[in-house]
Amino acid sequence: MIQLLMAAVLFVLAAVRIPAVVRNGRDTVFLAALFAGTGSLLMSPAVYATVDAGIGGINVAKLALHSAFIIGLWYLRRAVLEAIMPPDTRRPLVRSLPLIATLLLQLLFFVLTGPTVTTDSWGAYHGRLPAALFSTVLIVFIGWVCCGVAVACFRYIPRMRRSFKVGFTMVGIGCTVGVLVMVKFTIGLLSVPVPALEAIPVPSHAAIGVMEMLTVILVGTGLTIPAMAGRSRRKRRARWEADTLAGVEPIRERVLHNVDPERLLESDPGAPARDRLHRMIVEVWDAELASGGTLTPQERTFLLAAEEQLDLNRLP
Repeated sequence: MIQLLMAAVLFVLAAVRIPAVVRNGRDTVFLAALFAGTGSLLMSPAVYATVDAGIGGINVAKLALHSAFIIGLWYLRRAVLEAIMPPDTRRPLVRSLPLIATLLLQLLFFVLTGPTVTTDSWGAYHGRLPAALFSTVLIVFIGWVCCGVAVACFRYIPRMRRSFKVGFTMVGIGCTVGVLVMVKFTIGLLSVPVPALEAIPVPSHAAIGVMEMLTVILVGTGLTIPAMAGRSRRKRRARWEADTLAGVEPIRERVLHNVDPERLLESDPGAPARDRLHRMIVEVWDAELASGGTLTPQERTFLLAAEEQLDLNRLP
């Protein structure tokens, strides 16, 4: 049941990010949630057994499960690092080497394990050392991603504005909890072929299940908060631009009434509201200079406030 809850949380996160996909044409958080949600769904014993039986009954679904998690976590790492760190200027192939190496390494151990009858639990699959190493590759990769994301979050959090600070603090805490979960999983995996590891004290399965869910919720919510805050800021900005346009238009019409048409800038009704507002304010100030002064004090105050809000004098 915990796997299905995790999958539901991840698919909800993917659905929340659909507007970002439509707006930008791509969204790494959406891809991360989609792949990780697919992996979580396959982790459910009933779903796994059904899917694996349908594709041969030799645990090929386990390879698909691991690959989905690895790709999802890679996109999660990219989403976080792209949001809070300077751009990575390395070539795409070089940046992708850890992902490619992990996928190839787990494929190698899967092949070395050989065909096995469908096993819907990890413990029943890991009697052979290659099988344990196959899953250990995934766990180590998850731990690597969690460590890298947590370090980046806590390093850059002090420089962030409020919504980013709250969101990525949650991401950093979630990834720290995730590292602890991965340590426990690694010990559990390797204790099957190496029984001596069973002597290491680890949290109970129930506690680990809660920590898994906590990781997913913290990371998912943390990534959503900045996006939601950004959407609210864009809506407030759009309302301000519309209201300011409505206030500037009558001023412009009055001031430009007696101005030489050749002094007017070409109008573009399809331009963004910010660009049209910028153009209108420039026209008003130009006409004001040419006419010797026709604006009222209230109009001047309004235009100066709008100009300051647009930050028209900012240097490039």
